[in-house]
Amino acid sequence: MSRICSSRPRPRLRVLTVALAGAAALALSACGGGSTTASSTTSAPAQASGASAPVSGGTSAPASSGASAPGSASASASASPSAAASASASAGTSGGASASVSGGATAAGKRATLVSIQSVTDKGVMQDFVAGFKAATEKAGMTSNVIVLTDASTYESTLETVSGRSDLVFTTFPPMIQAVEKVAPKHQNVKYVLLDARLTKSVDNVQELFFRENESSYLAGIVAGKLTKTKKVGFLGALKQDVIDRYLVGFQAGVKSVDPAVKVCFAYVGSLSDPALGKQFANTMYGQGVDIIHAATAGTQLGVYQAAEEQKKYLISADVDVLPLAPNYGLTATGPDFAGAAKVAVEQYASNSFKSGLQVYGLKDDAVRILPFNEKLVPKDVQAAVEKAKQGIVSGSIVVPDDKSVGKLQNCG
Repeated sequence: MSRICSSRPRPRLRVLTVALAGAAALALSACGGGSTTASSTTSAPAQASGASAPVSGGTSAPASSGASAPGSASASASASPSAAASASASAGTSGGASASVSGGATAAGKRATLVSIQSVTDKGVMQDFVAGFKAATEKAGMTSNVIVLTDASTYESTLETVSGRSDLVFTTFPPMIQAVEKVAPKHQNVKYVLLDARLTKSVDNVQELFFRENESSYLAGIVAGKLTKTKKVGFLGALKQDVIDRYLVGFQAGVKSVDPAVKVCFAYVGSLSDPALGKQFANTMYGQGVDIIHAATAGTQLGVYQAAEEQKKYLISADVDVLPLAPNYGLTATGPDFAGAAKVAVEQYASNSFKSGLQVYGLKDDAVRILPFNEKLVPKDVQAAVEKAKQGIVSGSIVVPDDKSVGKLQNCG
């Protein structure tokens, strides 16, 4: 599944399955509307003593809530005493400003836990995130646990338990905001990473990790601008929200960098999980002369794939590889590299350079990307143009506009 609101198993892992009481349905914040799965798996290093618990959910962006009621921690586990809680000079930050916070003399032997509210075997973004998390912690000599939660009422209690036996904790998406805000201030020796969500107040040992999707979608715009025959391309977003606006703004800028005369039409389908609606919107757009669509529509995207194949028109996907689902007309895909983002945060901790507050990562950090091209459809000169633009963004010679400029866009302009 794509994340819009979205591992290689490492050696010597054991898997624990933990049932959570009362699998309550979750309203999944900005990525909204999904329901949680009842069971979950928790991976932990064989020699590790950290707790394991359940999990599911997922999304991105605004600091909307996702209440977590105190509940009995269904995770349980034999945990050894917190080895060497690092002496951390927690630098206070306000208003989301960043600060470097010491993570301890060395990461070797420290314990990292990833608490996910979304399936981590979804062949999508969380599976990628877990892969990056496991690889990075193993490289740093840290032990690691992965916990998947399926009941919102256990978020706070599980996070409290995990915090007592971890040095670095990753949490995911806006439904975890309240739990993080309550638990993290009580554990100043622990560092937290909150993926794709903003806190409602500053907490000096929490990093709020976001992506520059606009940078990767700029590269998609170059592909579309160079390959369009009708001089009219389209963008479909799931919902009107900042993360999706970043895809749109970057795409439009990339298209215009190639040919200012190419028109960029855009629409929001209004759903994250309605393939039929996605297909309807895509068919309409293709019928109006658009010959390439860049779609950032989460589960609704499945219908866009179908439309592309049936209409014999081209598609650029978001977040996940388009080629297996639209092999004949899928060009490529862009979006966050979740494995790369996990690596960035772990490496910060391991090098005593952990950053709190809002941290936004892009191409320069290997945290967003363009996925493999359809070699039958995307010529080498187009691929070379994409690589050149990528290097320009990394060097700073190309500055891609962000979602704050979305109001300036003219539809089909």
